[in-house]
Amino acid sequence: MGSFNHIRVNAILLSTALTTLIHASPISTINSPANSNTSYFSPEFLIKLASIVGLVLLGGVFAGLTLGLMGLDQTNLHVMVESGTANEKKDAAQVLKLLDRGKHWVLVTLLLSNVIVNETLPIILDSVLGGGWQAVLISTALIVIFGEVIPQSICVRHGLAIGARCSFMVLGLMYIMYPVAYPTAVLLDHFLGESHGTVYKKAGLKSLVSLHKTNSDGDVDGLTEDEVHIIGSVLDLREKTIASVMTPIEDVFTLPIDAVLDRKTVDKMLTAGYSRIPIHAVDNPTQYIGMLLVKQLIAYDADDELPISRFHLSTLPEAASDTSCLDILNFFQEGKSHMALVIDVNNQKSSSIGVITLEDVIESLIGEEIVDETDVYVDVHKKTKVTRGRTNPAPPELRPLLRVVRTKQSRNQIPQNKSWRSQRNKNSQDPTGVERQMMNYGALVDTQTTESDVASTITKDQVGSFPNRSE
Repeated sequence: MGSFNHIRVNAILLSTALTTLIHASPISTINSPANSNTSYFSPEFLIKLASIVGLVLLGGVFAGLTLGLMGLDQTNLHVMVESGTANEKKDAAQVLKLLDRGKHWVLVTLLLSNVIVNETLPIILDSVLGGGWQAVLISTALIVIFGEVIPQSICVRHGLAIGARCSFMVLGLMYIMYPVAYPTAVLLDHFLGESHGTVYKKAGLKSLVSLHKTNSDGDVDGLTEDEVHIIGSVLDLREKTIASVMTPIEDVFTLPIDAVLDRKTVDKMLTAGYSRIPIHAVDNPTQYIGMLLVKQLIAYDADDELPISRFHLSTLPEAASDTSCLDILNFFQEGKSHMALVIDVNNQKSSSIGVITLEDVIESLIGEEIVDETDVYVDVHKKTKVTRGRTNPAPPELRPLLRVVRTKQSRNQIPQNKSWRSQRNKNSQDPTGVERQMMNYGALVDTQTTESDVASTITKDQVGSFPNRSE
């Protein structure tokens, strides 16, 4: 009996407390008979309505900034600071200054702010609408449409500009919520690691460059096929060994140290078209002593018939076959030599298997055989004849409009462009800079003809014979 009376007393006290709480709540105040005639234009209602609108807008700002700022890659921002437009540089620098304080700190601050706004909105709506399903429905619709979908759609496109404009507001919120946001951010940094932007590996960089190749629409900012190939080749330069780009030793033009430079030998050297010729021992073709620079023969008279041993030989460096192309390129850049002898590291005798030149490395970069007017037109790597035409010819507007004509021809035999001649006579008799430079070499120039009209090679009479070495 005593226990029942105790439960009854507690129930009465609980009922009294709930009744008092309900009468004191905003819902009962709004829906109470005393306030049933409250005007919708009363100051209290207008304040709550303004609060609802403000909370919805703030929720949209926080949701949009969360997606916009967190979607910006710091590596891409650094690129914009260096190479973007004036507005992009300014906005990227402003956003970087904010994110450098801690990307997780910014994230936690924006999420906390968004949660506070979204949880406060239903409370105010409940006091205005009197609770029930209508408050939940309207609150959900406002948050989804105006607080999530629309602002995030805008910030996906204009996240950089909006983030830069709101950076000071976000910074203020970061310090206001410092007691909660900063410790949480420190924990995230500890367990997840700090974010410093995307760092691409070489394979990723090559794929990224390939995606920027000029499309069929003629994007002027895209990369050409040659540019994509060269960039990819540069990225592969460290992994590529010189054994894969060298000239095999059996295809190398060499001479013994006792070879006599008579007219036949000199003609053979000039026909080969090489500027550096490896020199080997008399009885051992695999033992190389040095290399002869062909430019030493400019003033040489072949009638002297001097042996190669009378000439100064340059050092022929040796490089292991597994040396990377990047390392050999750095060596060539030092200026000590532009040719090296490739040694097989897998052979205990360290036999020579080929030579590598600066031209070989450059050819591996551009993906094409370099052919000039003195070369023998055979690709020693593919054993095929090399044509002068490029795989991807330059645009017509970029091709030089020059034609060099042999001096022995008379001016009457030279095809002339009438418009060019009339324009020359009308303007001035003085040749242009290009014409003057070419005329100094004993050539006549028509600046209006095309690249395909280049005349044949200069005859021996034009070049003149070598001066006598004894003079």
